[in-house]
Amino acid sequence: MELTSSQQRRAVAAAVSVASALLALLTHEPSGLLVAVATLGICIGWKTGLAAVVTTSLISALILLSPEYGTENGLVRFAAFVCGALGLWLVVKIFRTVGFYDRGPQGVGPSNSDTPGLGWSAYPDGHLRFLNPAALKYVGVTAEEIREIMYADDFYWLKFLHPDDVEASMARWQHSLETGEPMIEEKRLRRFDGTYRWFRDTAVASHDERGRIIGWYGHTEDIDDQRKAEAALRQSERELRLLVDTVPTMIWLMTPAGLPYYFNKRFVDWAGIDSAKEEPRGTRQFASHVELFHPDDRAAVKAVFQKSFARGEPLQHKGRLCRKDGEYRWIDSRFEPLRDEDGTILRWYGVNFDIDDEVRAQESLRLADQRLARALRAASLAELSVSIAHELNQPLQAVVANAGALQRWLNADPPNYNHANRVAQKIFKNADAAAQVISRIRALFGKTEGELRAVNLNAVIRDVCDLLCDRFASSSVKLDLHLDPRLPSTTADHVQMEQVVLNLVRNGIEAMEDVSINVRRLWIASRRQNEGTVEVEVRDRGRGLSDPERIFEAFYTTKPDGMGMGLAICRSIVEAHSGRLWAENVETGGASITFSLPIRAADSTKSAATVSASVGAFRG
Repeated sequence: MELTSSQQRRAVAAAVSVASALLALLTHEPSGLLVAVATLGICIGWKTGLAAVVTTSLISALILLSPEYGTENGLVRFAAFVCGALGLWLVVKIFRTVGFYDRGPQGVGPSNSDTPGLGWSAYPDGHLRFLNPAALKYVGVTAEEIREIMYADDFYWLKFLHPDDVEASMARWQHSLETGEPMIEEKRLRRFDGTYRWFRDTAVASHDERGRIIGWYGHTEDIDDQRKAEAALRQSERELRLLVDTVPTMIWLMTPAGLPYYFNKRFVDWAGIDSAKEEPRGTRQFASHVELFHPDDRAAVKAVFQKSFARGEPLQHKGRLCRKDGEYRWIDSRFEPLRDEDGTILRWYGVNFDIDDEVRAQESLRLADQRLARALRAASLAELSVSIAHELNQPLQAVVANAGALQRWLNADPPNYNHANRVAQKIFKNADAAAQVISRIRALFGKTEGELRAVNLNAVIRDVCDLLCDRFASSSVKLDLHLDPRLPSTTADHVQMEQVVLNLVRNGIEAMEDVSINVRRLWIASRRQNEGTVEVEVRDRGRGLSDPERIFEAFYTTKPDGMGMGLAICRSIVEAHSGRLWAENVETGGASITFSLPIRAADSTKSAATVSASVGAFRG
């Protein structure tokens, strides 16, 4: 018969003890009481066994010293019985102690007591059989106390578990007892000071040669610090994930080969990526994400990305990406590799910025700039028209005045034909002067010949500044004129000189549009040089020139709406007049553009045809 629990063993021991006591009373032979002493001492405990010695000694005295039994050698036999009972009890006590400290460890191996952590063993039915010194020290009980606990209750050890872990731990232990499978669980054990710590409890069954379970051997490892570290790590990961998911940009990670394996929540919500249907991390093909780009951008995106991944270089790229609602929006993508100390790429970090609104705003600004450029060109045409009107105004007014005088002389009574004839001559001269203005304008826009005459550059500068006075006021530009009052005249085409000065002044005003209003100042100077030339310098306080020489090349411009022809035409005009035009940056800030012309008389200059042909050839 196999007794599978301490309750069964105690019940059988009690029955044997009662039976042996009855038999001793019925037969008047006290030796049978020794069975009760041994049974109680082994199965119940040494204290109970000691009480049994006292009790059975009293019973044996009643038997041995009773009149029915006889008094012959009764005291001697009683003493012998007491000594025998005490000796039996002492042997039981000794072997019970040895069985706990020696037999238990021998069953699990010679090093069980020295096993790191808490070591224990149990009988096949799960009844606790042994705890190593570390386990006894942790729970704060002695070997004697744990022995009593073990024989008092099969699962008394549950009192050391956290109340929340008792049910689950008992279920797993029962499952292992029924199936023979190893038990691995994590639970909280109460320490001697009342605090609970996390442990990983591992138990395996030992089998005999016939495969029967002969015992369970377990190891309980303290993992409380590990659990706390893991909890702190999980909390840190949650905070990092929260940070990554709430940062106002789309973040995604890629393997060293450039295969996407993580998208933050903002990216998932923006692109409508279904995380539940995503392939395992690091296996999703990059081509499937290239499909999110606009069809016109896919080939370029794929080529640029693959080149960057192959070389391990950072990447910045702009393209149109499809949002979950089907709208393509402009995205600024930037990627950086994370390397270890050896330079090996561990992963790629990518961020996507939705710049669609910015791109659309820039496009709107570009269109606005184009409209403004057209308006400026129209304004330039208006300024040119004002200049033309200024040139034509004087001869036409003279024509009108003389025509009125002619009419008066003819309407006189009698008509004064002599005065009328002189006035008519003046009208012819005035009309001829107007025709010359028209001729110079045609020379400006075509290949017709113009007229060279003595030109006062100071007067040209003042006329241009008067013409642009409204422009100076609207741009908040202050004008500084430093004109040499003794500047000699030079022979040139008056209209073309006005065009050169007008272009330089307008460029100077435009160069200061993006600087502070407090520093907007245009400085214009005229002076005579010793080598027989006159110079006109226009200096602004703008940002300066990135390439002072290229600005005179045809079609080269730094303005979004510029044609790159203004300064090129100016240089052509100045060089056609045997002069020179150049630009340079000023140390105090801004740029300076200067042209020089030789001081010469009309008879020593090139013909008007030569000048006009030179400029016209450039235009043609």
